[in-house]
Amino acid sequence: MLSPPELSEPYAGLEDLDYLTRLAEDAVARGRTDDFYAALRRSEIPYLLSHHAGDLRELVLASLAALHALGTASPAIALGVSQHMATMLAFGLSGRLLEEHETAGPVIGALLQETLAQRLLIANTTSQGGGNRIGTKGSQISPEGEGFRIDGHSTFMSLATEAEKIVFLTYAAGGALVGVVTDADTPGLEVSGELLFGDHLALADTRRVFFDGLHVEADAVFGPDPALNAFYALQLVCHNLCVSALYLGGGRRIVEEVRRHGRTSMLPSGAPLATSDSFGANVGGLVITYLNAVDLLLSQVHLVSTLTGGDALDPATAGAALLRVSTAKHGVARSAETVATEGRKLIGARAFMGDHPVGRIGAEIAFAALGPATEKLIERNVGLKFLAEGT
Repeated sequence: MLSPPELSEPYAGLEDLDYLTRLAEDAVARGRTDDFYAALRRSEIPYLLSHHAGDLRELVLASLAALHALGTASPAIALGVSQHMATMLAFGLSGRLLEEHETAGPVIGALLQETLAQRLLIANTTSQGGGNRIGTKGSQISPEGEGFRIDGHSTFMSLATEAEKIVFLTYAAGGALVGVVTDADTPGLEVSGELLFGDHLALADTRRVFFDGLHVEADAVFGPDPALNAFYALQLVCHNLCVSALYLGGGRRIVEEVRRHGRTSMLPSGAPLATSDSFGANVGGLVITYLNAVDLLLSQVHLVSTLTGGDALDPATAGAALLRVSTAKHGVARSAETVATEGRKLIGARAFMGDHPVGRIGAEIAFAALGPATEKLIERNVGLKFLAEGT
C-alpha cells in the first residue's frame, strides 16, 4: 500500500538504490557519509540523464524514486544528494532551451560532458538574501581581464564539501542575474567549515560559500539574458520536486515505524496494539495523509516533463509552472510534518530515546517548510496572484 508504482518501478540506473539506502542508514549510525558518497559515485543514480535523456517523464520519475528511497533512511542525506539530482534534472528538462542559447548552451554542455565522463557531483546556490535584510544580494560579478571576478557570499549550499563542481547565480551591475560554473577548489572560493544547520541536518552538509576575488574565465559564465529566466525558474521547479520526494520518503519511514511499534507493543490483554480499532484508525489517518501527498507530488510530473516538449520554454510558462510546483511542495511538506507529529504521538516517549528513527527523521522533516522557498513566501506569491485576479 505504501509503494506507489511510480516511485517503486525498477527504472534504469537505479540498480544500486537498495544498497545505497542501506549505506545511508549506516552513514547515519556512523555520523559519516564518505562510504555512501563513494558508492553513490560508482552507481548510475547521479547520472540518470545518460539513461533517460530521451524520455523526460521517466527521467523525472527515476530521480524522484531515488530521492524518495534515500529519504526513508535520512532526509538529511537525501537533501545533500538532491542538490546534484535537481541540477541534472533541470539540465535534462532544459535541453532545447539551453541548446538554442548562445552562451548557456556551451557552458552547460561542457559541464555535463565533464560531469558524466568523470562521474562528478554538482552543487548549486544563489546569492539572493542570506543576511538580516530581506532582498539583499550576497555577491556581485564584474569584469576582470579577459574574464570576471566575483566577491561576496552565497545564501547556503548543501553537498558543500562533496561536490566537485558548483553552479551559482550572482549579480551584475544593475542587478541582472548571471550564471557561473566553477570547480569547488578554485582559489577565491571558500566553503565555510561551519555547518549552517547543526545536528538535525548535519548530514546534508549545508554550508555558506564565500567568494573573495574568485576569478572565472568568460567561457564559464552565461547571461545576463532575460530569456534565461525560464531556465532559472525550471531549476527551482526541479528543486521543489526533489525536496518533496525526499521528505515524503521520511514520512513513509515514520508510517512504517509506527506499524512496527503497533505489532511489537502489547495491550493488557496480551494482543498486539496493532489489533486495536483506535490504533488502526490513527494509523489509517497517517497512511491516507502520506498517500494523498504522493498523489499531489505525482500530479506535477506530467506538467514538468512536458514543459519543453513543444516550443522553446518561455519565462512566463516556466514561472507559472514554478508557482504550481511550489504550491504542491507546500502541501507535501505540510503532510510530511503531520505524519511526523502524529507518528511521534502514537509511539510516545520512545520516539525520542536514543536514535529512534521517528524522532530523528521527524527532526529532519522539520526543515521541509524552509526550502527551496519558505512556506510563507509561497503563500505570499499565491495570495498576491489570487488577489490580483478577477473583479
